[in-house]
Amino acid sequence: METSFFDSLIDNFGIWQHTDGNTIIKAEGYALDDAARGLLVCLALDKTDQSEVLFEYVQKSQHQNRFYGFTTKKHRFIKFPASDDATGQAIWAMGYASSIDFHPIEAKKLLKQLIPTVMKFKFMRGYAYALLGTIYVDPVASKQIVDKLMTYFRHTSEDWLWPEPSMTYGNGIIPYALLRYAKVSGDRKIGQFGLDVLEFVEKKCLSKSLRAPIGNDGWLLKGSNLVPTFSQQPIDAAYMVWSWIAAWQYTNNLEYLDKAKKWLSWFDGDNITNSPMYDKDSLKCYDGIDKKGINSHSGAESNICLLLSLYMIKNKITI
Repeated sequence: METSFFDSLIDNFGIWQHTDGNTIIKAEGYALDDAARGLLVCLALDKTDQSEVLFEYVQKSQHQNRFYGFTTKKHRFIKFPASDDATGQAIWAMGYASSIDFHPIEAKKLLKQLIPTVMKFKFMRGYAYALLGTIYVDPVASKQIVDKLMTYFRHTSEDWLWPEPSMTYGNGIIPYALLRYAKVSGDRKIGQFGLDVLEFVEKKCLSKSLRAPIGNDGWLLKGSNLVPTFSQQPIDAAYMVWSWIAAWQYTNNLEYLDKAKKWLSWFDGDNITNSPMYDKDSLKCYDGIDKKGINSHSGAESNICLLLSLYMIKNKITI
């Protein structure tokens, strides 16, 4: 797989967050969540040298029982705790690393040190990310985390099967985590619920037969049928690709694999602009779709989401 642009974002310290076209915006520095997800890509694609860099970045980001979320261009950690999301993504990366024998002792140790912190998270996506890591190494912690995640859905209904008053970013990571857990644990109740949540998110992302991620230009409010068109982001399309692959793995229903491929087609131009979301030669992924069309900026998150989606579809696996 051609990854020259993605590779250009990684130096000997970490992975740069943002670019203006092909130019790295060094003033915006590095981020833990990008390093963690970037590590997943590098491990999956057997990029050993880059994996070493990003693994070390995650390790160096740890501060007591949490992480620092960001680093300046001069490699100085900004002394403010990482978000639940970023912390959960670091746990995911450590769990995956351990599962493929990449620094397994260090990875597992770091993951286990952070489980007490996870249990104090405030936001459900953090639990979902952490669940994706613990399923590799700790079934007891996984059960505790999935139980925590499920508490967010206690007061939902069939009409609004979502724990928040609006649907915002990265919604697909919730059913993805639930379905990955169900596949590993054999928990059929969680598996069915994961499918139900995935179908709910899918219905909210259809626009005249087009799959259209919920835009962050207003988000989707509970009770509203006005799904914001702009700004659509690769993270949302990617998470739906991954979720439908997980659904296929869990059920062996080939229709679900087909839905994953249809979500991948959003990147290929099956979107409201009828334009591809990435350069076919370098696989440089653009940051989204706004009112002016394709946003030509190309940050780490977007490139990670595209590469993991292509990898998972090609190999019919999830991580």
